[in-house]
Amino acid sequence: MPIKLTTADLRGIFPRAPQAVIDAFASKQDVLTKAGINATKTRLAYFFANIEHECGGFTIKDLTENINYTASRMAQVWPNRFKSASAVQAKYGQAAGWQKKAFDDIYGNRMGNRPGTSDGSTYIGRGGPQWTGRDGYAALERLTSIPAVATPSLASSLSLQPEICAAFWTWKNLNRFADANDFLGCVKAWNGGTNGLADRQALMAGNDPILKKLESVATITSAAPEPKEPANKTTVALAAVGSTAGAGGIAAAHQQGISALSILGWMGGLTALVIAAFIIGYRITKGHWPWTSTGEVSQEPSPLSPPSSAPSSAQLSVAQSALQLAALQGQQSQLLSESKKRRKQSAKPSQKTRTRRASSSSSKRSAVKKSSPKRKSKSKS
Repeated sequence: MPIKLTTADLRGIFPRAPQAVIDAFASKQDVLTKAGINATKTRLAYFFANIEHECGGFTIKDLTENINYTASRMAQVWPNRFKSASAVQAKYGQAAGWQKKAFDDIYGNRMGNRPGTSDGSTYIGRGGPQWTGRDGYAALERLTSIPAVATPSLASSLSLQPEICAAFWTWKNLNRFADANDFLGCVKAWNGGTNGLADRQALMAGNDPILKKLESVATITSAAPEPKEPANKTTVALAAVGSTAGAGGIAAAHQQGISALSILGWMGGLTALVIAAFIIGYRITKGHWPWTSTGEVSQEPSPLSPPSSAPSSAQLSVAQSALQLAALQGQQSQLLSESKKRRKQSAKPSQKTRTRRASSSSSKRSAVKKSSPKRKSKSKS
């Protein structure tokens, strides 16, 4: 797995680089991955140390080689060509623009530069790796599709430095030297010699503390805590259904007294509560719904993406049906309760009513006695 680079890591390696360069490397790490650069810490160490040396950590002006050399500096850079500053002056003179003439000569007829042209002073070092020579710019264009031959200045574009640096690494096939721990071989392949070897080694040693702390993407991902999932809307709805149905069933059973309906009410209420608790517990511990079939893929959010709390239409339909059923059960319980109360009231009249009925019966009996004629008794003859 590739090694992850943060903005802070990149800033530590290139402390004075323009922010645009840091941002480009932070956002385009897939470019380094494609070239295999961030596959190992050794490859990254070789890559960064040489880049930092070549362009001063992306600080040289316009990321372009300065050809305005002094004669003494030119003799120092190319000691095999010039034994002294006077030798430089003797060959190119001191008139304005002598440096361009010198670069057309020094770089001419090599690295793909055409003799008798200004290719030597046109295809000078640019970008993080300091691409040099017409052949180099043609390779950059081939590997990145950047029209570098026609527009050499594009090799200095800050936002394109990840592509430009990775293309140079690929063009020179430098992974092989890092994998063999051959830093000297890497430097020679980079610039054709050992120029600046000590500085490159010092830069690599300075980057070691930063690179040692880097971890692969796989390690970072596995170490990240799993985000807690917010309460799902359907879970809340079903919990409400279970609680409502359970409470309704228990209340109905309590109102009906000790009877068959009471037993059913208590059982139904407790069952609904148990089901609601089971659904919530299963959802929390397993991360999916208990009715998901074995072959069905649970639509759970990725650990890396914000979890979705929106329930499916099927789940909402189940919740709505259950809510309607709970409401009907509650209404039925209320109607049964009211009916029973009316029956009790009709079966047990009040004391006042009983007294009124008794008084009425007594009056009727008295009236009957008064209105009935007395029978005369017949004497026996």
